[in-house]
Amino acid sequence: MISRHKYQILFWLCIAATISISLMPGGGKPLFQMQDKVAHAFIYGALFFVCARGYSNKFPLWALALVLAGFGLSMELAQSMTTYRQAEGWDMLANSTGILIIWLLILWNRRAA
Repeated sequence: MISRHKYQILFWLCIAATISISLMPGGGKPLFQMQDKVAHAFIYGALFFVCARGYSNKFPLWALALVLAGFGLSMELAQSMTTYRQAEGWDMLANSTGILIIWLLILWNRRAA
């Protein structure tokens, strides 16, 4: 079993990677339509999972979700300040969708246990 402390370290490493990837110039041609939105949902869902595993003993899930959604908004704003990226409202929706899906799965798992 992975300790909370290790999840906390992993969370901050993932945050650093997300910042780096979010502020790099865009990549090549997508493999399928909506690939970018699926990637946003997956990344923010994974971030929320790791964050919840590391910090849900100290903070309620709603607070973690709100802070992570705020982080996503800050990444979109930071992208809008570059000359090679742009902010998109649909990206924020995808980020929030990933967070919400994992939040619901965590709640469902807690009720089942």
